[in-house]
Amino acid sequence: MNSALNKWLDNCIEKLNAGELTEVDLKDVVNALNSEKQLILYLYSKSTNLRSPLGAWALYDPTAPDEPILPSQEPPYASVLDAVRDGWRIVQFPRPELYSFSDVENAYLSFEFILEKIV
Repeated sequence: MNSALNKWLDNCIEKLNAGELTEVDLKDVVNALNSEKQLILYLYSKSTNLRSPLGAWALYDPTAPDEPILPSQEPPYASVLDAVRDGWRIVQFPRPELYSFSDVENAYLSFEFILEKIV
C-alpha cells in the first residue's frame, strides 16, 4: 500500500478514536484507492541472475504519452534485485529457451524481467 494511503488511513483511525470521523474522510480514502495506477518496468538483465547488471530498460506509465519513458541514460537500478528492494514486483521472469539468438551478439536481451509497481 502506498504511503499516502497509509497516512489517510492513520488519520481516519485517529479521527475515529476522537469521534471526529466523517463521511468526507472515508470518501477521500475511497478516492485515493481509485486513483492508483500500475507502472510497468521492463528490465533486460545480462543473465537470469537477479543480481546481474542491466543491459536495457523501459518504463511504461499509463498517464504518460504512449511512448516508453527512459528514466535516464543510466539504468534506473543496478540489477533486478535492486528494483525489487525498491518495491517493484516481478510479474514475469525471463524464459531464455523461447529465444534463439545464435547469430546475434546481443543475446542478453533475452533475459527480460517484467515488473510492476502500484502507485
